[in-house]
Amino acid sequence: MSAKDGKVDKFIKAVDKLTDSKGISKLGKTLNKTIDIAGNIISSTAEVTNHQIDERNKRHQFDIKLPDISGLSLDQTKDLFDSVGLKYAFVKVDPDIKLATTKIDTVMKTVPKPKTVLPAGGFVKVYYLDAEGLEESKKILEDSINKKQSRKDSAKALVNKVGHGTAMGANKVLKVSKKLVPHSKRYRKIKTSKNSDEIEK
Repeated sequence: MSAKDGKVDKFIKAVDKLTDSKGISKLGKTLNKTIDIAGNIISSTAEVTNHQIDERNKRHQFDIKLPDISGLSLDQTKDLFDSVGLKYAFVKVDPDIKLATTKIDTVMKTVPKPKTVLPAGGFVKVYYLDAEGLEESKKILEDSINKKQSRKDSAKALVNKVGHGTAMGANKVLKVSKKLVPHSKRYRKIKTSKNSDEIEK
């Protein structure tokens, strides 16, 4: 008898044991125990999961989704945050040219951003522009407009000085500016023409 035949015989004997009445009842008992254990594990896991969900819901039941309050007055913002239990701080923004048309003492933005979920008693920074900041912003805008106008006026004066505003005068301005700006190809042409003039002399 070979080793292969011995393994086959062992397998057949094992199958015979399982198929007789005692083997089948053992298999059935083992399956029942396995199913009971799996059921217990599943039910205990479900209980733990439900408990964790309940705890999370208790912790977050008073959370607040921060609304978009941009444009509200500071008094309205204060009343709103006091009513929902949020802590806050009002922060003045620095003057800027973009703020020259902004309303004073109204909310410009918040940190954190709107729609952020905050716990009860969470903290929000509220940014706004006061009257002094608005005046400084208007002054910055006015200075910027004056600088632009000054540049336009000086450009017109240069055109008038060189060519009295004619097309010929504009061409003279362009020629002068080309000579002033050493640009790659133009600069080489000007330099080359000067060298050739010197050689002819």
